[in-house]
Amino acid sequence: MNSRRDVLRLALGAGLGLAGLTACGAGGESTTTSPAVSTSDPLAPPAPVRTPTEDSPVRSLGTLSSADLDVVLALGMEPEVAWAADGTGPRPWRERPSPPEPDWAGSGPPSLRSLLLFGVDAFALAAADVSEAQLRGFEQLATVIVDPDGRPGWREHLDLVAGAVDRDPAPPAADTEDALDAWSRGQRRLGVEALVVVVGTGARPDTPVATLQDGSPFGRELRDLGFEVISDPEPVPYRELRRPGVQVARVDPRDGDLVAAVRQPSVTSLPWALDRLADGRRPA
Repeated sequence: MNSRRDVLRLALGAGLGLAGLTACGAGGESTTTSPAVSTSDPLAPPAPVRTPTEDSPVRSLGTLSSADLDVVLALGMEPEVAWAADGTGPRPWRERPSPPEPDWAGSGPPSLRSLLLFGVDAFALAAADVSEAQLRGFEQLATVIVDPDGRPGWREHLDLVAGAVDRDPAPPAADTEDALDAWSRGQRRLGVEALVVVVGTGARPDTPVATLQDGSPFGRELRDLGFEVISDPEPVPYRELRRPGVQVARVDPRDGDLVAAVRQPSVTSLPWALDRLADGRRPA
């Protein structure tokens, strides 16, 4: 047997499921999985799941998260079916008709039966909030597109899906990089060195407020742009966050567009969210 991909290709070709195979990372070592997180926090990121990916050509595709849908559309591909916990309708960063949705009114991701009639070759699941057991089910229905290292950043996400569907990631990547560079330069001209994202509807100076964690997907994107991300595990009085060089931005949990973009930043939602958060704001 030449490689782990040969093993996977033979298993799938023989009609065998992957439930009995161990998920492997680079070099063949076993990887761990993170169970889906049940939380009332609207900005809690999806739990990454690691799995091997079979690499047969992808002609028709389904997505099961808002961020995966964003990436597929940015690559100029129309999914056969799309579902997302926060909805698949038009967003400010993707003003396009919604792809067909599965007939599913249950809790959590749609059932395999509801997806079967769409006949897709693959599911883009790099940002989907699914358990390992659910992922194994999707693997038996079609190829899955995931990052073996967990939840990818916007550029890795774009490259991952582009490679699977044989599309060129350069044009959408260039647009996003230009937008992020322009935003970063604008913030630095204002003297911004660090950002803190407050989660709440509003606050008086002494009101304790929750802050978005620096290890969140959005926090990691800010750090990649060269900014410090200020966060605290406990609520902090609002006035303590206002200091020179710090841009204080606020996410209103009632703003579904902004919550979706911050929770799952992706190729076109990330620059939109940054513009929205910093619009008209200056550091102290």
